[in-house]
Amino acid sequence: MEDTATNTSAKDIWRLSWPLVLTMFLLFSVGLADVYVAGRFDPEVQGAVGFGSTLLFFFGVIANSLGVGLVAIISRQKGARDESGIWHSARQGIFLASLLTVPLSILGIVSVNSPLLLAVLPPPVALVARNLLPFYALALWPQAIITIAGAVFRARTQMLLVLVCSGGTALLNFIGDFALSYGFWTFPALGPQGIAVATAASSVAGAALGVAILIGQGLKTDGWRPDIVLMKKIAKLSWPMGVLQMGWYLGNIFLYGILGRLPAQAVEATAALTNGLRIEAVLYLPVYALNMISAVLVAQAMGAGNTRKARNTGWRIARAAAVVLTLVAVPVFIYSMEIAGLITPDPVVREMTHLYLRFNMLSQPFMALGICLGGALEGAGDTFGVMKVVLGALWGFRLPVAAALALATGLAANGVWLAMVLSMILQCILMAWRYHKGKWKSYNVLADG
Repeated sequence: MEDTATNTSAKDIWRLSWPLVLTMFLLFSVGLADVYVAGRFDPEVQGAVGFGSTLLFFFGVIANSLGVGLVAIISRQKGARDESGIWHSARQGIFLASLLTVPLSILGIVSVNSPLLLAVLPPPVALVARNLLPFYALALWPQAIITIAGAVFRARTQMLLVLVCSGGTALLNFIGDFALSYGFWTFPALGPQGIAVATAASSVAGAALGVAILIGQGLKTDGWRPDIVLMKKIAKLSWPMGVLQMGWYLGNIFLYGILGRLPAQAVEATAALTNGLRIEAVLYLPVYALNMISAVLVAQAMGAGNTRKARNTGWRIARAAAVVLTLVAVPVFIYSMEIAGLITPDPVVREMTHLYLRFNMLSQPFMALGICLGGALEGAGDTFGVMKVVLGALWGFRLPVAAALALATGLAANGVWLAMVLSMILQCILMAWRYHKGKWKSYNVLADG
């Protein structure tokens, strides 16, 4: 395999990025399929599916954050050509993910009839959810294994295997939503339960495939004793990413709360925020792919002892991301009203969504730079620094400024949109400064202590 630690041309970046972009598109499509199929039944099903998916996402943060820490470690081992270390780290990553998610899966299955469910959900939604949640709980562990396998593949710059494993799982889930809910060929029509069964079944299949590929590449089936020292290293790198993801998730909820307190057109404003976030989620797919590539290549270069190459790689990928997202943002800015009209027929929501896009497209180059430099810092092991920058810009600037502009100045929803733009620029500046200072060059994620 070509040594990507010393080769970061535009061609190499594209070769590594397109499988990740396609994988994330397939994962995004599964969410759309879940909503669409659930909507073909009744609102109670939509509510139950949304609740189950939210729980799966919430607890999935555990595996996602572990994946970030594991990429930082294995990528550096890859750069140092330490194959035995790679497989030892992979075993410990699987062990740690299982240790944290298996009890949660079991708890979710056995507690489905808990009175707490009725306390959280309306009774009609809770009745449907009781039939679906065991399958979502069952999916938690295999999805964690898929995440860890994907982290190992990424760290070894085997992006096509990420597509095969994670993308293949998403494709199976997408097909299963329709086949198992409505019945197709030899598949029974399970109704609403088919959506949750498709999630669980595809997750189990994907996890089995991921583990089989790892074993075929060199992961031994013995020697699974826990390595407490290494697990602590993984946890130290991972926990800031878990806090970051949850902090970002709660921050978006806080934005909804600000818009919900507007004296007029609060409902329309929250709908516009939902529309805008969904549109941006699609636009961000290539940037998050580049974020992951930056983490891998910077860590590999660090493992090879080439800090200069690591530094230049981070800047090169960040600039590429800014160019790509700018090219995407320009037509969205120009045709923002037409795009908003495709999503909603309501004239007020359409106008607010249009303004959301006009405001937020201005920040896209800064967002791309900040996210990719953050990925480079994560790969170098500075996950705590990334967490401080992102949550500092969010909770220390975006949310209080959004509340002040929206509720105290009369700017209403436009005040929230403006605060989002300004906070993204601030986040980019802080991330670039942290990367420029270069303290991350001295980090050694493999060192003891």
